[in-house]
Amino acid sequence: MDEDTRVIDRTADKTDVTVQSLANALREAIIFGRYRPRERLVEEELTERYGATRHIIRNAFAELDHMGLVERRPNKGVIVRDFSLPELEELYDMRIILQSEAARRIPVPANPALLVELQRLNDAYLEALTARQRDVSSRINTTFHETLFGACGNRFLAQSINQFWVRTSPIHWYVLGDADYLRNSHKDHEEMIAALTAGDLERLAKVCRTHILPALDAYKRVHIRTTE
Repeated sequence: MDEDTRVIDRTADKTDVTVQSLANALREAIIFGRYRPRERLVEEELTERYGATRHIIRNAFAELDHMGLVERRPNKGVIVRDFSLPELEELYDMRIILQSEAARRIPVPANPALLVELQRLNDAYLEALTARQRDVSSRINTTFHETLFGACGNRFLAQSINQFWVRTSPIHWYVLGDADYLRNSHKDHEEMIAALTAGDLERLAKVCRTHILPALDAYKRVHIRTTE
């Protein structure tokens, strides 16, 4: 059974589908490319697939719209958000600015409990990658970064980082199927832990900057090929 089917079965069997659970399921489907940029989300199909009412679906759409993952277009309904290259570069510029600043604000010497938790998460991340559990590895990856940047001491900065990460979710799938990228992602996490352990926040900020660029580069390559 493939991942998409597992998500469908896991949700459709429930009679207590909520707005938040459906929004989370759709967000994950967008991250893994089950719904691609510019693809229309059809209420009838989602009702059958997820077992949700139209009321819940429409409120989930509103939640996804608030996240910046979808947009509502006249006569076209709700579609997965797409970006022009200039827009995407500006979004990634903001991510670099925010993540670099958060990295520099983490207190050093680092809390030993933080280092232990980051290592535990990265070990679990590698285990999920080895087992080819893309959905599990994606969630662990998210938790790793939330834990790291959550240590910056400014909850609004950490929230902003998460908001910009979510907004760029529609292009993450461009690299999620790349085994080399995923292995390098794990190595980057190890480098982040090592830099934080050493108290070298500039080194940590640099790794955080370069870590997010492969998805943008992959999107650019695909965009160039499709527009030539």
